[in-house]
Amino acid sequence: LFLFREKKFYWHLKLVFPHCHAEYTLKGVPDDKTLADILKPYIDPVESDPVVCQRLKIYTASPQSDVQILMKIENRKQNSVRYNELDASRSLLDNLKGKVIIEYPTLFVVLKTLKNDMVVLGQDGSEPAENSDSESSSLSSMEEGEIRDSS
Repeated sequence: LFLFREKKFYWHLKLVFPHCHAEYTLKGVPDDKTLADILKPYIDPVESDPVVCQRLKIYTASPQSDVQILMKIENRKQNSVRYNELDASRSLLDNLKGKVIIEYPTLFVVLKTLKNDMVVLGQDGSEPAENSDSESSSLSSMEEGEIRDSS
């Protein structure tokens, strides 16, 4: 949803916490909100909702430096799942720029020590950090889009 008056998008967003098998769907998230602020009600030891906090205990008990936010890279071969690491201190819009989105963004909130087989692009040494695939800019459906910097 884009509001011309405010000149910003409001996103439908899914947060997945794989280590607790928990998922939360958020609606109307402004694109200028930082990822850290989006996650506060879930994993901040002080500000999170007590029920959610109990369910996501492994996250709230871990140092914030261990928390990593990943987004699956779309348009890859089935057996080649890779993730981009997002920057919690930056806005949702900044993090989505240049990335292909299908339906709505799904963010995987993981702990670095437990993420196991989730390969982050550019960290396994075999692929460049920048997504130079020409296929990443192709749009195959109306629900898929790429966020580009309009400046």
